Formats: sequence, C-alpha cells, structure tokens
Amino acid sequence: MDLTNKTTLLAVGCSHMAGSEIEGPGYTGRSKINTNKAWAGLLAKHFNLNYINLSVPGGSNEYIQRTIVEFVSNWITEKRDPKKLFVVVGWSTNERMEFTWKGQHYHWANGADPQAFVNTLGGTIHTNGPDFTNWFKALQLYHTDFDFGFYKKIISIITTNTFLKQCGVDHLQVSNCAKIIGDEFVHFGWEGLDQIFPQDSYFEKYNSFIDNYLESHSEHFTDWLHADELVHSLYAKKLIQHIEEKNND
Repeated sequence: MDLTNKTTLLAVGCSHMAGSEIEGPGYTGRSKINTNKAWAGLLAKHFNLNYINLSVPGGSNEYIQRTIVEFVSNWITEKRDPKKLFVVVGWSTNERMEFTWKGQHYHWANGADPQAFVNTLGGTIHTNGPDFTNWFKALQLYHTDFDFGFYKKIISIITTNTFLKQCGVDHLQVSNCAKIIGDEFVHFGWEGLDQIFPQDSYFEKYNSFIDNYLESHSEHFTDWLHADELVHSLYAKKLIQHIEEKNND
C-alpha cells in the first residue's frame, strides 16, 4: 500500500474517528483539535497528506457508507485522479441509523436524548427544534436488533470495499468499536459473507480501535468511551506500521 503517490486522506466514521473528547471531557464536537489529533489525522500528518475528516459523532454505518460513495463519486466526476486519494473507514456500532426531517440529516443511536434535538437545529441554538420523543421510543422498541444491525454492517463493509476497488481508490477499513467476534458468521449461517469479507483491506478483523486499549489503558477513556490523545497516537502507530509493511510486501 504505497501512499507516496497520494495527495489526500479522507476519513469517515463516528465520534471515535472524529476524535471526540480529545480536547477534554464533554467536547464531543468536530473541533480542529479533536479531528487533527484523532488517529486518522495523525496518519495524514505522518504521510504528509491533505486531510478531510467527514466523521460525525453519533454517525451510523449507513452515513459512513453513503458519505464515502458521495465523496468518491464527486471526486471522479470532477476529473480528479482516484489514485491520489486514500480513504480510511471506521465502522461504528450496529444499531445506529440516519434519517432526515425537513431536509436535515439526523443520527439516532440507542439511548439518544430527543431533548438535544429540540434545543439544536443545524448546529445552532433553536429552542423550537424537532421533537423526536415518540420517534425515538419507536426506534428503541423496533430498531435495536443487534444481529440484524451486524448483518447490515458486514454488507456495508463488503460493498464499500467493492465500490472503492472498482473506482481504483486505495483504502483501509477498521472497526472503531463493536468489534467482530468471529463466530457470528457460523452461528447465523453467513459463511458466504465470511468468504468474501475483504481481508486484504480490513485491519484486525476481530478487533477494534477501542478494544485494543480499553482494558490496558482504561484511565485514558472518558465515560463515553472516547479515547484521549495518547490512545489515538498508539493506534496511529500500529496503522502506520501496518501500511508500511504492506508497502514492503
């Protein structure tokens, strides 16, 4: 995986890719400090690449896949060389979903507080924002099927890999959280999906960014399980080593 001919690194994921709370507990937004010190930002700095981080705190796997397809499609439409682009994908938890209301995109996660949406709209204070209380109650009842969410995530991993390879875009996929255990494929009869899983572009299939360090560096995580600058730097070093080893193969 030679990055010497790349100009741009695109990062898409959830809060763990956005570097939430690196700036400090409670600072979950996409601040410059958070995104630059996230592991994806450290990769871009190491390989001297322009850095675009479209990760969204609370973002779903639907959002991640859609954003990658849109960005890469526009990149190619603008006659930009796909070989100059490197994409890093950080998959999120299984039950999240993206939805729209009056032209705005929103992200629901298990346990999301609808009051937060009443008070904000489009990133600004707006006390008359949408009230999703009943909608979130319905999602809590009917959209928390972890197994089906896992199935959809595996489909997204496979189809994103196929799309990027078809476009000629080098990429690296990881689990930011909610790691793949391994026995799910046999338990649910999904051996076919396991056979076509993109082993060559997925880093540590049976591990995740969070699970790498949660036990050994528990004091470096917030109550929301967001890692600090040290943990992001440790993971970036692992990925840099992995990329450089693949380049030497």
